[in-house]
Amino acid sequence: MTMDYVRTGKVDWTGDNPPIYLKSDPAGDWSTLALFFRINASDLGRGHMILVLEDPYDKGTPDPVRLCVTDNRQLADYLIADFVRKFGLFRPAHAAIDRLTITEGARFLVEADYPRHVTEIAEFGTHRVEMRWSGLQEMFAVAQPPRDSQTKVHEMFSVFQPATSASITLDGRALPGATVERDFFDRRAQSAALAHSESWVRA
Repeated sequence: MTMDYVRTGKVDWTGDNPPIYLKSDPAGDWSTLALFFRINASDLGRGHMILVLEDPYDKGTPDPVRLCVTDNRQLADYLIADFVRKFGLFRPAHAAIDRLTITEGARFLVEADYPRHVTEIAEFGTHRVEMRWSGLQEMFAVAQPPRDSQTKVHEMFSVFQPATSASITLDGRALPGATVERDFFDRRAQSAALAHSESWVRA
């Protein structure tokens, strides 16, 4: 007999998927959006990806960063098409996503002084991108039904850990903006958080 607490849907992927969203003007549009993926299991294997969009809504920044680095190109293409493009803040950024430069063969590493900070790093060629979450707060768990999830076809389970601040750097240059306070599920938190043990289960 199938117990009520066993999900029978297909697990499309499980891993970590922490965001950093930055604004130069707290009352304005987002100036930089970034996502990190550490996929521990999927039909396309394991892998990592960092995606960074500077000026995601094309407000006039000259030569904005449109960056995606990965160690599993097929998995990255899938995540962008079936998830990133459906995430709320990224839906208006399709033109920016269309101009992504996708770089394969990146080397990923992490530096941490937990809970003071966690920094996810990708090195590719002579370049280096860093996503840093600082001042990590108490964790909380979320189980989101398909009707409320970003894709509308998955249950999403995750353990979130908001940060008090965050930054994104490319070759030592800090990308524009700072985190801002916003509604985050049942609380107020800054617009950056770790997302541990995230799993997307197709209903």
